[in-house]
Amino acid sequence: MEVYEAHVGPRAGGRVEKIFAWEGDHLHEGQVIVQLDASELRARRDLAAAQIDTAIHDADAQEAQLHFLHDDARRQQDLLKRKVGSPNDAGRADSAAKAQEKNVAAAKMRVAQARAQLADIDAQLAEMQVTAPADSILEVLSVKVGDVLPANREAATLLLTGHLWVRVYVPESWLGLIKLGEHVRVRVDSFPGKDFDGVVEQINRQAEFTPRNVQTVADRIKQVFGVKIRLPSDDNRLRAGMAADVYFPNVK
Repeated sequence: MEVYEAHVGPRAGGRVEKIFAWEGDHLHEGQVIVQLDASELRARRDLAAAQIDTAIHDADAQEAQLHFLHDDARRQQDLLKRKVGSPNDAGRADSAAKAQEKNVAAAKMRVAQARAQLADIDAQLAEMQVTAPADSILEVLSVKVGDVLPANREAATLLLTGHLWVRVYVPESWLGLIKLGEHVRVRVDSFPGKDFDGVVEQINRQAEFTPRNVQTVADRIKQVFGVKIRLPSDDNRLRAGMAADVYFPNVK
């Protein structure tokens, strides 16, 4: 039996600060396994978050000032239409409103830049963690607290439990009796007499172990084709590395 493995490590280098999972633990997708020291990044994040708050407060104040200047510009235009205001006052009010529009745009840009900086720091913080890419079992933990890891160094080996399978090889004469998606019986030595349900997931299109020159029927029957059988991943009795026998329903 086989199962996919994942070798995981931090994308950034650093000192191992905490370990949250141990060998044999069942992990969920996204679960943190190892945390590297990120105290400097966390301090930068706190500063970036404060800068966002300041930038938002300034943008709100600039927006309020813009509303006031727009109202004043409309009032000056109304006075001018009623011939009780001066063109100079109306022009100055309009210019002030247009200048403030630029101030508002600049303030909004500062908010966007501050948020982008925070997002960048969050991305760096994520790179200081080793997480499970999928539901899995922690097979090997290669680090301990205090270890200093370079970037991309393997920290753990995971078994991806969502896909357990066995590959068997069948003669060409069986191909017409085996169908994709059909259920088969699987037995392992550890549980004699116990049948496990499997599903035919793949039938190889190319023969293996073929003689160099196939000239006779006797040679052709030596050709075998790989058949991949998917097994239940939620049955803890089945483990990668076990030998298995597969029984196809239409093969007697």
